[in-house]
Amino acid sequence: MAVYTKLSRTEVEDFLSGYRVGQLLDFVGVEAGIENSNYFVTTNLGKFVLTLFEHASIDGLNYCLELMAFLSERSLPSPRPVRDATGKYLGILKDKPAALVKRLDGASIDVPGLEQCRLVGKTLGAMHQAAQSYPATRENERGWAWHRATASQIRGRLPQADQTLLDSELRFVPRFDFTCCSQGVIHADLFRDNVLFDGPKLSGLIDFYYAHRGALIYDLAVTVCDWCFTSEAVFSRDSACALVGAYSSTRVISDAEIEAWLPSLRAAGLRFWLSRLKDQLFPRDGQLTHVKDPNPFKGVLQCCESQPDQLQSVWS
Repeated sequence: MAVYTKLSRTEVEDFLSGYRVGQLLDFVGVEAGIENSNYFVTTNLGKFVLTLFEHASIDGLNYCLELMAFLSERSLPSPRPVRDATGKYLGILKDKPAALVKRLDGASIDVPGLEQCRLVGKTLGAMHQAAQSYPATRENERGWAWHRATASQIRGRLPQADQTLLDSELRFVPRFDFTCCSQGVIHADLFRDNVLFDGPKLSGLIDFYYAHRGALIYDLAVTVCDWCFTSEAVFSRDSACALVGAYSSTRVISDAEIEAWLPSLRAAGLRFWLSRLKDQLFPRDGQLTHVKDPNPFKGVLQCCESQPDQLQSVWS
């Protein structure tokens, strides 16, 4: 979450008038995340999150909002989007697509323990299983064309060692055939700040706006990259075993997926290293913005080179 577009109280009230959510009591901008403008909104009938989408396609947003409703209806801890008076999830605010979703209880955590890792793995697996029957599809908007374009944009601003690492990963990752792995709806961004805990309970998976159809093992790798590495990119095998073990209890993992584990970690590391480098080197203006450090994901890539057996050992 973040705030790039500032809203007045009148603008929020006018937007809410198209919904059956009561009268506005309070709203506040949220400083977290990097892509969209977010506000916590409180009315006399409940608590909500109002999101203005700064750079997103209408079709993609409809896919994500319908997915969130689909999962919520199946008792997954996904925030339920709110329909307006005309039955639509997606509206327009300040000439930008906007949506209102129910705010879930709980908060994200900075340093997860083993039990929290287990809960994340189990819930991600349950999401993958439930979403197998989700009928809509969406292509990955941050696929290889995006990788190449972003790398071209930032490469000349990197130190030589980073350029060498980037070029190596750009040669390796596209050559791996992830279509041999089980496919389905993936969250693609299940970091610690996108999971809520209410005491010991996992109360929410949020921010589904990168969701698309892809390799399920890649989604697991994205999650491990954030939950099982420290900010200094030190790998916690215990945390990874807890998360992967709980995930594996929800569905059978094929030999092909286990063979794809290291390529999946490298693909995840490259994707988020690139996006964070771009945000750092080409920052966008905003009222409240937060640029995340790209170095942890460079560290993931370096760890894949220096400790492949340790990373693969989570399947032993």
